[in-house]
Parts: sequence; structure tokens; C-alpha cells
Amino acid sequence: MNPAWIVCVKQVPREPVFKRNAGFLQMDRERTEGVLNPDDRAALEKALQIRREQGGRVVTVSMGPPAAEAALRETLAAGADEAVLLSDPAFAGADTLATAYTLAAGIRRIPGWRLVLCGSRSLDSDTGQVGPQLAEFLDLPMATRVVKIELRKDEVLVERLLDGFRERLAMDMPALLTVRGDGRDLGALSLRALEDSFESRTVTRWGLKDLELDGACVGWEGSPTRAKEYALWQRPRSGEKLEAKTAEAVERILSVLADRNVLG
Repeated sequence: MNPAWIVCVKQVPREPVFKRNAGFLQMDRERTEGVLNPDDRAALEKALQIRREQGGRVVTVSMGPPAAEAALRETLAAGADEAVLLSDPAFAGADTLATAYTLAAGIRRIPGWRLVLCGSRSLDSDTGQVGPQLAEFLDLPMATRVVKIELRKDEVLVERLLDGFRERLAMDMPALLTVRGDGRDLGALSLRALEDSFESRTVTRWGLKDLELDGACVGWEGSPTRAKEYALWQRPRSGEKLEAKTAEAVERILSVLADRNVLG
């Protein structure tokens, strides 16, 4: 069977907007513009590279409201072969656990998948939890914050950056990897490709009944996480201004960096 390389993507809000639900805070995705999550773009690029080297097909999967279809169509314009949107009013308000549970059900319906790629983090919640939780639901070996991927028969070799260390791992497939973005974009999408993705391509939609899920395990009802308040976190920064000749300034800067163990 033609192997499928799955990429989980998320449409994230440009600016966080919240609403109250039963006294708790919930993201209000209808009141802000959505964009494709940056780390998910990096995961998609890795999947497209795998397809160029190994063949197969790239399938992007997202859980979200109907508006999230725009992000999936962007992935089709970028080169994905198929796109699946898991959308149902019952899925609204999901935390990371309920999201991973729903994504796992959707992925199981896709034939021939060998590798699941996710972004390491999302711009909105930035928890990094969905990938590991999804691996648990699918019973897969997993590596996070991956920067390089190489496939060899039924094995995937990865390189990841973790806590300042570069680590190389080998895992049997199927497996799940979360990909660390490098700040680069997918590149400019042609107007023709974007038009084709909206006019000629199909986005498959599956809801609660299609996935045969228990409504008590998805969305707000299936989410154990509750947020009462939120605040914008700011990191205080201090600085030191040097007025000296170049050689003296460089020596002083290197001394400060060495004292703070920044140079290793």
C-alpha cells in the first residue's frame, strides 16, 4: 500500500481572544483571524521532503471549527496530497488531551500511515503536549523537537535538539515525531496553487459520528483542564552598556558570557 506520511496541523489565532464558559476561560476562535501554526509548517516541509525521497503521499489532519479548513487548503497548495478536517460542535473547547484523543481516532481511519509528524509547539497554548499525548493514544514510539529525519526501511533515524544537547535516535516505524521549526517559511505559494486548493481540491470532513467517539471524551466535556484566569507574561531584562575600545569591550563581553556559562 502507498505509505502515508501524516502531518497534524493547527490553525492558531494571530491574537489570543478568550470567552467565558461556565466560569472558565476558553479560546474564542471565531473572533480572531487564524493562521497556520509555524512549527506545523516545519513538520509539513519535513513530510514533503520524505515524499520526495521515499514516495508515498502526504496527508494533513486538523481538528477545529469549519474555518480551520483554510489552513488545510494552504497545506494542499504547498504540496500535500490529501487533507482531513475533524470538525464537529462536540469538539469545541477541547484541551490537549481531548484534542489528541480526537486526532488519534481520525488518523486510525487513514490507510497505510507510517509516520506522524506534529509541530513541537503551537503559538496559542505553547504546551507541547498534543504530540506526546497523541503518541500514547496511538501506542507509538516518539521523539520531540526533531530537526533532522532519515528513513531506512522500517526504521526512522532522527536528530533533535534538547536542553542544549544534540541527540541522535533510531526508532522502529510507525512512529511519531514533533518537529522543531527553524523560523523559515514554506516559501511563497503561487496564486495558481492557492486557487486550485480552494476550487479543485477536496478536504475530507469527519465528525463525531464518523469517528464513532463518545461525546463525553471529546471537546469541553472530555477536557480535564480548566483555566480560570490568564495574563500576558513578560520577561524582565537587564543590560550593561560598555564604553571601551573594541578589544577591551570584547574581552569584557566574553568574560560575562563565560561567567554565566552561556559559552558552555
